[in-house]
Amino acid sequence: MPDRNGCMPMVSAENKKNYDAVDIAKFIASILIFTMHCSVFGNAYIFNSLIEVMARFGVPFFFLCSAFFLFRKSENGNIKKETLVRYVSRIATLYAVWAVINLPNIFFRRLYSENLSDIRTWLFFLKNAVFSSTFSNSWYLGSSIFSAWAVYLLSKRFRTETVIGITFITYVLCALSSVYYGVLPSAIGRALEFFKFPINIFGGCVYFAVGKYICENYESVIKVWTKKRSAVLFFLFYALFLAELYASKYLGGRRSSEIAFSTGCIAFFAFLFCLQSDIRVKNAILFRRLSIVIFCGQANILIMNDFLKKAGLLSVASYLVSASVMAVICFLVLYVQRTKQWRWAKYLT
Repeated sequence: MPDRNGCMPMVSAENKKNYDAVDIAKFIASILIFTMHCSVFGNAYIFNSLIEVMARFGVPFFFLCSAFFLFRKSENGNIKKETLVRYVSRIATLYAVWAVINLPNIFFRRLYSENLSDIRTWLFFLKNAVFSSTFSNSWYLGSSIFSAWAVYLLSKRFRTETVIGITFITYVLCALSSVYYGVLPSAIGRALEFFKFPINIFGGCVYFAVGKYICENYESVIKVWTKKRSAVLFFLFYALFLAELYASKYLGGRRSSEIAFSTGCIAFFAFLFCLQSDIRVKNAILFRRLSIVIFCGQANILIMNDFLKKAGLLSVASYLVSASVMAVICFLVLYVQRTKQWRWAKYLT
């Protein structure tokens, strides 16, 4: 049977497993990311920080999922160019469709305060569209496209272990300009800021390389990192994540916690745990689709959430309204996809 991306997967013992736990984890992560972006607790820093810490594993987890299910389409992880092009086309279409839907977010977050008659405004916007994002969260889609190509091309010349080492360098630059941005010399910091590290195309490279490695060495990886060990290390690295954020605040300031070193480890062990889980969930594919809708469809809702707060509505109440709107959007997307009345609806997930 074709896999989740419409391609015939490779045949192996690993291939016979179900991945319901992965789909459920993606769904939970998307909800946590949405909740974090809504700042549900207003000015209550401690509670908002708790949600942020819980949510930060989400994007690295998404990257690992994308990489694993992409590169497992070949016996040895070395996919054909046609397979890569098919994946890139799917992600690019997803990006384009949601960019159109999220035009209000693009305008208010990217263009509202800019001089629209100045050519530099549009050049800067186009630069960000390539290296960063247009609507909120879209950097993940652009990075997935770039990372898939980068790992594919690097794998033509290097072993996967070497590719991990090469791409880890870009991850270090991302972390230095995000969690530890004060450590960098000002000139380097300004250069990286122009290219929007870490919210940029380089953020997912190392995860795609690691996902490829897991795919190629599945049996040996799960033999070492069993489900029990993965669970223990998952919580251990969450504790280290808290320590890392605390230390970064004093070592060099912190612009964002998005590309902390510990988040990759948290996502790695969460992913291995899910791969080895035998959990069965009816219609798990719906949770996979919902995770995409929640992640890509929250951009306009975040604008509405801000307006509600400015209008005087309490943060929790604004979040409940926003969550209700998101639930309606999720229902409508699944409904139109099921009825197949609009052919373009299939591109929403």
